[in-house]
Amino acid sequence: MAATPFRPPWFGNRGVQVLAAGALAYSLVQVVVQLVDAAWGEAFLYAAWSVLFGYVLVESLRFRREQDAARDEPADQGD
Repeated sequence: MAATPFRPPWFGNRGVQVLAAGALAYSLVQVVVQLVDAAWGEAFLYAAWSVLFGYVLVESLRFRREQDAARDEPADQGD
């Protein structure tokens, strides 16, 4: 089983998710624009940025769900 990667507590913040979603949308639009202009190198660069921002968005959403699940889980009461 793979070890869980370290993520700082702020990684699940809604601001990170909004920023990643905005950057992803911008990068995807730029991929299309660069392909229409036949700028293949720039299109590839924006495609790579899209993969990166998409990964950040997905992992941030996953981490937020983990944080919410851990917070909603009832604490065990000791003796």
